[in-house]
Amino acid sequence: MRARGCILAASLLVAAALPLAAVEHPGIVQTGAACTSCHAAKITGKSVHSVMATSCEVCHVTETQGDMMLVSLSMPKQKICYACHQDSPTLRQHIPAASKSQCVDCHDAHSSQQRMLLRVDVATLAPARK
Repeated sequence: MRARGCILAASLLVAAALPLAAVEHPGIVQTGAACTSCHAAKITGKSVHSVMATSCEVCHVTETQGDMMLVSLSMPKQKICYACHQDSPTLRQHIPAASKSQCVDCHDAHSSQQRMLLRVDVATLAPARK
């Protein structure tokens, strides 16, 4: 049920999104094709984002131009996580740097070999205790 809410929220925000930077995707992907047939690494790892069980269109928008496909985020990078995750002072302050950065600076949006979708092992960042 939560995934449906995320899909609905993302869809509504897509309609209101400003033009966002797109990345060229080689070739044209057929409608209904599974992105993970080529991007399997996005759904493997110690931690896989729960939204990966749904459609990529929850966060991504595609547009065909000639023999290329453009892929962009459905909303600005700094807001996309909050389409499903509640923005709160606690969330923004779970690490002091989080209030000045974006979620994806520390967390991978798809999957990770670290817990909680972290890009690096937190133990390597924590100061040594004496």
